[in-house]
Amino acid sequence: MKGWFKMKRLNDLHLKGCGALIMTMVPIMTLVVFAQVVMRYVFKNPFVWAEEFSRYLLVWISCLGAAYGIRTGMHIAIQFFYAKLGRELKISTSIFTHVITIIFFSVCVVWGLRISLAQWDQLSPGLQISMTWAYLSVPVSFAIMTLFSFELLAEDISGLFSREGKI
Repeated sequence: MKGWFKMKRLNDLHLKGCGALIMTMVPIMTLVVFAQVVMRYVFKNPFVWAEEFSRYLLVWISCLGAAYGIRTGMHIAIQFFYAKLGRELKISTSIFTHVITIIFFSVCVVWGLRISLAQWDQLSPGLQISMTWAYLSVPVSFAIMTLFSFELLAEDISGLFSREGKI
């Protein structure tokens, strides 16, 4: 039980980090896009890097937002059939779902890292940075999703053996 609390505390930090990064990246992306529009249409001298930078920020925002949604339960679920199940079947279904998603997320982490690191020598055309930084959004966010899913799995397993399960 003590290890579960450590995992929960660590995931609380990951959640705060995801939220802080998203809350920082969205206004930055908005300002860059606004500045690009002004530079292009008012001054007729657009930034070379702005579109690429905002695209990479959007990818990172989307990936971190998906991880944030896993932990906070904001993803779409089919509740109609789920609501008709008994308590034990609900928890068992949830455990099965978490195991499958953990396997999928782990595969995405491994392959995402491989693909990201393979791009190290390729430079982005506008920013002239390694494409690894853009591609890293996938393995980083899926690693966070894996951690969050392990926490949710532990909650469901403990709920299966207690009377006050979360489901």
